[in-house]
Amino acid sequence: MGQKKLYGYNGKIIRINLSKEKITFEEVPREWLKKYLGGRGLAARYYYEEVSPYTSPLSPENKLIIMTGPLTGTNVWGSSKAHIATKSPLTNIYTISNAGGHFGAYIKKAGYDGIIIEGRASRPSYISIIDDEVKINKAEDLWGLKISDSQKALLDKLGSTNGTIACIGPAGERLSKIASVQVDFPGLRRGGCFGRGGIGAVMGSKNLKGILVSGSKEVEIAEPDKLSEYLRSNVTLLRETTSYHTKYGTAQYIDSLYELGAYPLMNFTKTRVEEHLMAKLSSKVFREEFVVKDVACYRCPIACGKYARPNNEEYKDLRSKPEYETIWSFGPHCGVFDYNYIVAANNFADDYGLDGISAGYVIGFCMELYERGILYREKTGGLELKFGDGETLTELTILIGERRGFGEKLADGAVRAAQSIGHNAEYYVMHVKGMELTAYEPRAFYGMGLAYATSSRGACHNVGGWTIRDELLKPKIDRYAVKGKGLLVKGIQDVRGYVDSLGLCTIPRRALNFTDTPKPEVLKFVTGVELDEDLNTIGERVYNLERMILNREGIRRKDDMLPKRLMMEPIPDGPAKGHVLSPDIFNTMLDEYYAARRWSMDGVVSEDIKAALDLP
Repeated sequence: MGQKKLYGYNGKIIRINLSKEKITFEEVPREWLKKYLGGRGLAARYYYEEVSPYTSPLSPENKLIIMTGPLTGTNVWGSSKAHIATKSPLTNIYTISNAGGHFGAYIKKAGYDGIIIEGRASRPSYISIIDDEVKINKAEDLWGLKISDSQKALLDKLGSTNGTIACIGPAGERLSKIASVQVDFPGLRRGGCFGRGGIGAVMGSKNLKGILVSGSKEVEIAEPDKLSEYLRSNVTLLRETTSYHTKYGTAQYIDSLYELGAYPLMNFTKTRVEEHLMAKLSSKVFREEFVVKDVACYRCPIACGKYARPNNEEYKDLRSKPEYETIWSFGPHCGVFDYNYIVAANNFADDYGLDGISAGYVIGFCMELYERGILYREKTGGLELKFGDGETLTELTILIGERRGFGEKLADGAVRAAQSIGHNAEYYVMHVKGMELTAYEPRAFYGMGLAYATSSRGACHNVGGWTIRDELLKPKIDRYAVKGKGLLVKGIQDVRGYVDSLGLCTIPRRALNFTDTPKPEVLKFVTGVELDEDLNTIGERVYNLERMILNREGIRRKDDMLPKRLMMEPIPDGPAKGHVLSPDIFNTMLDEYYAARRWSMDGVVSEDIKAALDLP
């Protein structure tokens, strides 16, 4: 970044061609580090240069582009994140996903900023990165194993617990388009997941079971004393701003979102159920009756991960780390209000290597179809898919992971399942660009609908923008307002763009002053570099680069749309009763968003903004 010695970075990546069994090492262009920081931004730039819009997601030509940020692997709170960019088999467009745990930190500690994996191995393989020693290894003995068994077997091969693993399970091997890549499986460390978009299937298509990393180096810091003093002086602020994450994890949002009428139930058909049912799902019940251990990512004091254990006899030996989103997808989305079944289903999804949001979503979606008579037992292999049936929920999660029985029809996501089922089933799929919605009811706060629609990877509350704080929890703008939502969503997306590129978790970012009006002291202490532009500008550059990729892959205004149900059917109950995101409301917000982005009204990045942001 304009200096001879790099701090915060290693300055090099590993390129692994599985087809040729060739391993090379490359320097990262320093101009790219300056313009994109690392992580998500750097991954997008490599994708832009190397992945053709005509690439098939499950072909050898697709790539897994894994990048860390300048803060990853340092002693900065929440500096655990790594990002994977690839072409998604679920959506057939660019996707980006992040995971915490120890994986990103150990890539940095091994001496690298990222890994690019291309081609396809001739047989099942795994990659080992042990400091300077990088190898492609045989993995026939691992193929077919679930995640937990694979993690243990790979650590046995390492001969030490001082390692981290990202690997796929049977779902990824069977090319399920909702397969995930699991990191640090429960029982070993915190556990993380490269989820949405079917990244596990991309890895499976490459005959790649996993990546084992162990590193012994420390990331060099430019001003370690100043960084340490900064962290000491802000630790009280960290505790104040993250105390509920420490106590409840992300489950804390269940109660408030339900109270506000913004928590969708049973495939977005209602927001209210009997009081005793929601009482069983409260974050307090989760904490007091099911959580058995608080767990943290690499060098993070927050410990927002909550390992939970069912307390019934049938599932008492299972463990999983459900988050707000998977509590919803395996829970009230399926009409299930019992943590025993939610924790169990989450366990099976993790162990088979499934994205828990998509897996739970497709099950709840089919439950609605069953209750409407579109599906029936002759079509489901004898399963009765009724809302509230926890036994069927857990059984079907396993069937999806194994691509067996009716699970075969659901293993490629809700859109493809609906197309296979027919009878107007597609109307009932809540998705954007092929990716299923998450646990927020956008008719109850309109900015969330715009965020879903304009997310860089399909319906997403992270990449698309978490408007919950500004519209609901600490409202800065009326949740039903139309004017101002375009600017709101753009701003939130740009902030997330730079935070992700730093390699930082979003939870502690306020205590580090990485806010809507960022102060980059921490980055300077780590890298020794004074930025010559605002971090929000870098986030804006990242988001525009991702949109350029999407434009190249065919995405236009017609794709930035919400499901018809949300634009036609008002919410039937609760505090937001009667509200709907009508086409007029939505298109007015979308026009404002495009204008704020300086894109065309068809959603295409303009030459004007490309020049302003120095984009390729």
